[in-house]
Amino acid sequence: MMERIRRSLQRYPPNDPRLEGSLPMRLASRVIALTPTKDRHRTTDWVESTYPGREYPEPAAMPRSLAKAHSIQDRLVDGIRTITVRPRKGATRLHIIYTHGGVYINELSRPHWWIVAELMRRTGATVTVPLYRLAPESTYREVYPYLTAVYRGVLQTSDAADVVLAGDSAGGGLAVAQCWAFADAGLPAPSKILAISPWLDVTGTHPDVPRYERIDAMLSVPGAIRAGSWWAGGDDPRTPLVSPASAPAEMLGSLPPTRIYQGTRDVCLPDAVLFRDRAREAGADVVLREYPGAFHVFPGLPWLPESRAAYADLADWLGRPALP
Repeated sequence: MMERIRRSLQRYPPNDPRLEGSLPMRLASRVIALTPTKDRHRTTDWVESTYPGREYPEPAAMPRSLAKAHSIQDRLVDGIRTITVRPRKGATRLHIIYTHGGVYINELSRPHWWIVAELMRRTGATVTVPLYRLAPESTYREVYPYLTAVYRGVLQTSDAADVVLAGDSAGGGLAVAQCWAFADAGLPAPSKILAISPWLDVTGTHPDVPRYERIDAMLSVPGAIRAGSWWAGGDDPRTPLVSPASAPAEMLGSLPPTRIYQGTRDVCLPDAVLFRDRAREAGADVVLREYPGAFHVFPGLPWLPESRAAYADLADWLGRPALP
């Protein structure tokens, strides 16, 4: 397979935008492009025939190496499994609540654990992973009360000033929008938001989306839009808790400092740029880091050069606040 990938790369001229980024990034992109994920979502047919009525999926098991080096608390919050991972050595005050991606319809996968492991290694943080209920079985209306309960629990042992909301893709959208749900519940705001390739508008209507879809190795829009409509549960999909990029200025301006990590071969990039620009105009501290040639949620492969650069940047931003 590696030889097939190398030959496919040689077909493109040196200045082709698909060849931006490091060689490992380009090879990884080609591997991803060979999987059926993108083709399955080019129309809604496969999504609509696969997800309604399915057997509800189980999340990927935690890697043994991660479990061995950390203490694990596996509990129910509002009847939903919630996992907290604490370092046995080198722990800091930082507590990250990490919501995984998956277009709101797919379970936590092994690369999500790799992201959690790298965040812990870089920052010494405790990480809580809420295994929120997925669509089409549930909608955002049921999920936010659960996430609010998770946050209340975290605040019993951590100051809000030490809590970071983080997530990738759909979970990155949740990381942003949770702040508004917490404010409505009268809870203090977390200190920061860390969003990896966040999905910030489930409607897919940004005019630049078709151009980015053509060079995205992983995602197609029609199937994702269908998943987003399930997540909205009949409500307007532009409601801020579903599509944070559509939030009014007063909500955007209330966000804590936010850092976004995005690749340039990612169909979610146009909405991330729009979200960044609107939030900054509203007075929020939002920074978008773009990585040439990187695919959707590229930090899920932590060994890539672009991923290492992103983790180094976010570790510097989050710091390692010492325990008292």
